[in-house]
Amino acid sequence: MTKPVAITPTSGASPALVFPQMRPDPYTPPPQYRARSGAPLHRCTLAYGGEAWLVTGLKAAREILADSATFSSDTTRTDFPPFPLASKRHIPGHFLSMDPPEHTRLRGLAAAGFSAGRVRQLRPAIESAVSQLVDDMVSGGGPADVVEAVTLPLPAITAARLLGTPAEDRDFFLDCVRDMQMHDATPVRRAAAAGRLNQYLERLLEAKRRDPADDLLSGLASEIGQGNLSLADAIGAANLIVMAGLETTSGLLSLALLSLLTDEQQARLVRSEPRRWCGPAIGESLRYWTVVQHGVARVATRDTEVAGCPVRAGDAVVVSLPSVNRDPEVYPDPGRFDVTRDVQGQLAFGHGVHRCLGSFLAQTQAELALAELIGRLPGLRLAVPADELMFLDDMLIYGVRALPVEW
Repeated sequence: MTKPVAITPTSGASPALVFPQMRPDPYTPPPQYRARSGAPLHRCTLAYGGEAWLVTGLKAAREILADSATFSSDTTRTDFPPFPLASKRHIPGHFLSMDPPEHTRLRGLAAAGFSAGRVRQLRPAIESAVSQLVDDMVSGGGPADVVEAVTLPLPAITAARLLGTPAEDRDFFLDCVRDMQMHDATPVRRAAAAGRLNQYLERLLEAKRRDPADDLLSGLASEIGQGNLSLADAIGAANLIVMAGLETTSGLLSLALLSLLTDEQQARLVRSEPRRWCGPAIGESLRYWTVVQHGVARVATRDTEVAGCPVRAGDAVVVSLPSVNRDPEVYPDPGRFDVTRDVQGQLAFGHGVHRCLGSFLAQTQAELALAELIGRLPGLRLAVPADELMFLDDMLIYGVRALPVEW
């Protein structure tokens, strides 16, 4: 196989490719990202300002994401690209925007809440929540919007259980979450909701310090003032955990269901044994859809080389996760949704020290909800033509605005 030739910037000229691009086809990442002679890295102009290396090859992406010493996630660096949500001020607790050792310290304090054992403990509560949400949807009669009925509230309910939110506060918690994650929310509305949630989390953390329980907030509260964690860090980490797990889980579940409702052959296989095939269907959905549609940004801290490309210190790097998960060198016929495919190595949850902390929890929720919907409602189908669906093209997290179904 001929080694692809890396595209290097031309002197005095801005790259013709602008990132990000709108999807001309809602089921496919922008084809412009791959129209560069098959090279795994190529130059692009960022719509937000500046230039970057755009990474579309899976092997190169893994190399970059695994090397946190060479490729920094610290958004407060002056040379970090002006990526959406890349704050130039330090936000306490937001460890996704930090490098080790600070990232390691904060992530480690939250990690116990997402262990495999903890997720297994949460599983009965997730199953109960899924069953109740589907009960409520069915009792209301069809058609119904499964996004509003199931995929949005489920991760919010799970987050409340994980954090240890009192049952009587659930409506307030869900209202804050919804205001922050709705696609048409204004920045002012999002900021106001985040402020209310932070104030709420502060009160709850103080209460957990006095009266701890078996939940994530109690674990964080126990570390406050012990030299490892400040109150501001704990609030910020809890807020990050809430936000990181809501839109992603909702988008993943909605799009997985859409894939099955628009592919009768795949749907027939999953319906034949939901408990066997819903897990692989979610795995393939992670690869096929990759809901973090704008990928992740880094900045090089030193001169290096990736896939034959000379990357200089201060160069911005953007890893297009949807593109790397469609790498034809790794996944034959990558544009085909196939639940029998081996999806080992897909990077929907990232890679390296910043790999999504809640990946197992998100997959568990999506798998249980998909199994309930497919297994319980064998006649489940779209209530509108697929080409009438509206997608979240303007959001960092991909999904559908609504998914009307009947059964």
